[in-house]
Amino acid sequence: MKKNRPMLKVIILLVIMISTFVYAMFQGGFVSWFLFYSTLLVLSITSIYALMPIGSVEVTRKVNAERLVSGEDLRVTITLSRNYPFPFLFFIVEDVIPDVWRLKNKHINSKQILYPSFDKRLVYSYTIRQPKRGEYQFSTVKIRTSDLFGLFTKEKEVIVKTEVVVYPSFEELNNWNVYNENEAEAYITSQRIIEDVTSVAGSREYVPGDRLTSIDWKVTARINKLMTKEFEEYLGQRFLIALDCSIKGKEDALVFEKAVELATSFTVHSYKQHFHLGLLSIGKDVSRYPIHYGEIHQSSMLEHLAKLHFHLGNGFDFVFVNEINKITTDTILVLITTRITDAMIENVRRLKKKRVQTAFCLVTGSRKLTLNEQNKLALVAKLNVPYYVIGKNSFKADLQGGEAVAKKS
Repeated sequence: MKKNRPMLKVIILLVIMISTFVYAMFQGGFVSWFLFYSTLLVLSITSIYALMPIGSVEVTRKVNAERLVSGEDLRVTITLSRNYPFPFLFFIVEDVIPDVWRLKNKHINSKQILYPSFDKRLVYSYTIRQPKRGEYQFSTVKIRTSDLFGLFTKEKEVIVKTEVVVYPSFEELNNWNVYNENEAEAYITSQRIIEDVTSVAGSREYVPGDRLTSIDWKVTARINKLMTKEFEEYLGQRFLIALDCSIKGKEDALVFEKAVELATSFTVHSYKQHFHLGLLSIGKDVSRYPIHYGEIHQSSMLEHLAKLHFHLGNGFDFVFVNEINKITTDTILVLITTRITDAMIENVRRLKKKRVQTAFCLVTGSRKLTLNEQNKLALVAKLNVPYYVIGKNSFKADLQGGEAVAKKS
C-alpha cells in the first residue's frame, strides 16, 4: 500500500476532475462550470506542488556559545537559504534532538512552521532551558512541506554538525581545611614554598594574592609589568582528585551528577589558587590527567568532566588498588565517591600506610546515611582520615562540617 499510495492519490485527483467535468457537461449552467474550473484550478496548483521539489537548501546552525556552564540557556538559530524562491505554502523545520537529550532536558521545542512565500532566507530560533551537563552533538535538520490538502508530502534532511559542551556547575570552595595552610589543626600540614633560585621555572604576570617575595624584579623592570616567579615544585600544593564513576543503580544518577560538580568545584578552585592538580576517573574506562598546572590543563579536565558517564557496577575498587602504587607521598588525594565499600576502606588503609594524605568525600544527595554507611565512615575516622558527607547543603557548608553531619545522621 505504501508503494502504491502516490498512484492512488493521482487516481483520486483524476476521478475528482473527471467527475466535475461530467457533471458540468450533463448539468450545464454557470454553477456547474464554475465548480469544474475552480476544481481544475485547485487540482492544477496541487499538481504543481506535487511535482516541484524542495530544491537546494543551504542550512546553517548557530549557537550562542559552544562552551557553557550548566544553568545557562542554550540559544540555537537555524537559517535556511534557498536558490529558487518558489512560493511553498509552508515549511515544517525541525532540528532533530536525540531522545537521550530529551530525557535529560524537558520541554525542548525545536520544531517550527515557517511560511516562506517568495523569501529566499528564513530564520527561526529556539532555546534549550538550562541544559544539563554533557556533550550535545547536533547533526540533522529536517524540512517538510506539502500541498494545501496534505496529499503530497516532501521531506528533505540536511546534515549540519554542531558540537556544544555543557560544563558541570560548580561552587566556590573557601576556607576548606584541605586548602588551608594556616590552621594549626588542619588536616594538611604542608610547608611553605621553598624558594630556591635553582627551582625557578619561569615568570608570569603578578596576580593579587601572590607573595611579594616572589616578584621577579629583573623581568618587571625589563617589560614594565609586575611579574612573579614560577617554581618547579610547590610542596603541599599537589592535589589529585580520584573520582569513582561506579554507582549502584540508575536511581543514583543524580547523586553522581553532584559528585561530578564537586570534582569540578575542586578543579576550578585549584586553578584560581595556582595549585597543581591531577584527575583520575575510574568507571567503565580509566582516564588519567597528571598533576600539573595551567589553563590548557584545566580546560582538558573540565572537558572530560563534562562528557563523563556513570558506570553501573563496581569497577573502581579493583582498578584503584593498582593506582595507589603510582601516587607519590607528596600528593594530597581527594577521593570522591557515591558509595562506600569494604574494599574502598581497605584502599584508604593502604594510602594511610603509604603516608599519602587523603580526604574522603561521600556524596549522598539529600538522603540520610544508612547504618552500614555510618559504620564504614567510623572505620575511616579510626584511620585518622578526614571524611566529608556531601548532602543537600551547599558544598561550602558540607565540606566545613562534613564529619559532624555524618555523626548526627
